[in-house]
Amino acid sequence: MTLRLSFISLSIFSAILSSSQAFADDAGFEVIEVTGHHQGSYSSVSFDATSPKADISGLLEKLPGAAVNGNGPLTGIAQYRGLYGDRVNTQVNGVTLASAGPNAMDTPLSYASLVNSERLEMTRGIAPVSAGTDTIGGSVKVIESQASFDEVSGKVAAQYQDNGQRGHLGAKANIGNQDHALLIYGDILNGNDNTTSGNGSEISPTTYDKQMFGGQYRFNLGEPGSDDESIAIGYQHVETSEAGTPALPMDIDFIRSDRVKLEGVHDISNWELNWHLAYSDATHGMDNFSQRMKMPTMNARYNSADSTSFDGQVSIGKDAWLFGVDTQLSEHNSVITDPTMAMFHVDNFNGVKDDTYSAFAQWQQDIDQWNWQLGARVKHYSTNADEVEHSMAGSMSAVEMLMDKYNNADRSQSQTGVDLVLNGRYQVNSELSWILGLARKQASASYQQRYLWIPMQSTGGLADGRTYVGQMDLDLETAYQIEMGADYASGDFSLSPRVFLHRIDDYIQGVAATDPTVIMAAQMMGDDNPMQFANVDAQLFGMDLTATYQVSDSLSLDMNASYVSGERRDIDDNLYRISPPKVLLGLNYQSGNWLARVEGLGVSAQSKVSETQFEETTAGYGLMNLSLAYDADSWMVKAGVNNLFDTEYEDHLAGYNRVMGGDLMAGERMPGTGMNAWLTGEYRF
Repeated sequence: MTLRLSFISLSIFSAILSSSQAFADDAGFEVIEVTGHHQGSYSSVSFDATSPKADISGLLEKLPGAAVNGNGPLTGIAQYRGLYGDRVNTQVNGVTLASAGPNAMDTPLSYASLVNSERLEMTRGIAPVSAGTDTIGGSVKVIESQASFDEVSGKVAAQYQDNGQRGHLGAKANIGNQDHALLIYGDILNGNDNTTSGNGSEISPTTYDKQMFGGQYRFNLGEPGSDDESIAIGYQHVETSEAGTPALPMDIDFIRSDRVKLEGVHDISNWELNWHLAYSDATHGMDNFSQRMKMPTMNARYNSADSTSFDGQVSIGKDAWLFGVDTQLSEHNSVITDPTMAMFHVDNFNGVKDDTYSAFAQWQQDIDQWNWQLGARVKHYSTNADEVEHSMAGSMSAVEMLMDKYNNADRSQSQTGVDLVLNGRYQVNSELSWILGLARKQASASYQQRYLWIPMQSTGGLADGRTYVGQMDLDLETAYQIEMGADYASGDFSLSPRVFLHRIDDYIQGVAATDPTVIMAAQMMGDDNPMQFANVDAQLFGMDLTATYQVSDSLSLDMNASYVSGERRDIDDNLYRISPPKVLLGLNYQSGNWLARVEGLGVSAQSKVSETQFEETTAGYGLMNLSLAYDADSWMVKAGVNNLFDTEYEDHLAGYNRVMGGDLMAGERMPGTGMNAWLTGEYRF
């Protein structure tokens, strides 16, 4: 995908009309993808189509209805229409593998290579059952380059950002003949200085150091040069060190992960068979003293965590039918120590097993002017955990009581869920289609929500500064979803609006803890208002839309807007950390090899906040971004400025500052990045 795709905002129009040339703008583009007889609507954006990012999660901001819960420069959690975390099915290179960190410092998207990723793709609306096991909050996929036969190609890419002195250098190469193909890639990322906000305040710590390398070998089993029958093996190693996460109680000391994937595609009597087996082994260290000030009254803490996970899937499809079975198995451990006190240790999580087995069937067919897609998925969840220890149990009765209660409980949980999806597209004429989606989806609690036994902040990245305890017997979340919309394209104009409603029974969130033992243990650690994960009733509704207008041969306009409201149905309160309303407007210019873009982002104030979780409101703001590029056949140079007027603002989804002794007060809202000049370049062969 070249930079030409980055600036021409006719993408939605051309995709809907199935024209011979597709363009993609900086605000992302929508496509109607057809694989066999299975099609769906996807919003997609390429890494080349945006300003530089330290983490690929930043691309989500360009997609309608999507946002990022940012806890640090490398720690972006996907949010879609108000749902985030494990509720959003997130796949990198077709697999879902567990993170090592109990606070989501190594989010799924952090394992995506910047140089090897072709695009970030989100199913717009209600995700089909084939998109993944748990899609209650949608589906996000990072599409990476694959080893290709009969091809010698590659790319070298580099970027620099002035604010924080952030750099990236990446390269990939593909060498393939008719029977063998080899792809190798590598990324080096550095944030050498802390970033600053619009008023010059230092946002600390926001430095980082990350390396990633990997590759894939593919062997052809079919006709020479064809990839219809092949088998492949891939490997990836990720090494992150000294990366700041100022919205969390600790920073990243290191993350090391090795991932292997074996996959194949086969033709069996005109049935297409796809399968993969993937495995990961990750270790993670984090602390509260090496990158931030530790007050004399605070205890030093180091958390050593690790995980192993397995992901496997087999799917087979022909004509209107697609069937599949898949499984995700993971085990997690986390031990907290004090480097100044050798005897101190806490089993944060010990031998936590989180396994899922599922099967699905999907049917899709054109009937008159309708295209109907029906799907069902059955999934079985099985979780368990080993006993825990706390070195202070002998001297703290509340800790001992919680430990004994946990160890004596039946920690084994088993639940079965069912997803049902109906998506329809009615083709009124060549210019207009109506969209209808209905679903009933279920999802299980995260392992943190079940097995966090003592008040702590290991919450999967909530970043609210509160301590929580889990609940082993949490019910499955059950969502009833409806979506309606339209795709309209006529001449130089296109418009694609969607409205949606999600009613979720047994939604899992934190509520005020009532157990006296939990309250006593939390007070010993300085928290008078601990939380406990519980089932409540919730509702989310809103809208998002994209639009484009081709003003002239060289000028085009695009818009991406979204609104979502999340609220409790059992009490008068709002849901926590919901993206505020926003609109992104872009003016694009192209003449020959020159491309330019002026972009304005308007974000509304967010006053609908969770009183239960003491969430604070944020004010609205507006930003302006500029970029200019020259795109030749084999090379490209692009420069720009984000936040041109150095606006000071608070990012509602960035959490609260947890670092003392810096320019920011502890507990205040994290500010957004100030003016940032940047430069990128790449060479393609």
